Amino acid sequence: MGSMRSLAGTAAAAALLALPVAVLPAAAATTDDCTSAQAAADRAQKDFDQTKKAYQDQIAAGGNPGAAERQELADADVRRSVTAAEAERVCDSAT
Repeated sequence: MGSMRSLAGTAAAAALLALPVAVLPAAAATTDDCTSAQAAADRAQKDFDQTKKAYQDQIAAGGNPGAAERQELADADVRRSVTAAEAERVCDSAT
């Protein structure tokens, strides 16, 4: 039940983070804006990959990740999704 509550909280956080992007008017982005947004998305993806690997390594070593580790992974996943969506939006408006 706790992980369901955590996932619901994560989904709600992702929705709230995505709202301002949808509300803001589409301003013309520059190529530099696109490059910067893509770099942020790449960093978030790398962070997620490292967090996921550490989580899986802990399980493989016989460990049992707790709520903090599950939340860290969920948060990294949200950051990855939000920054990827933002990079897509910024880069689409730069073309």
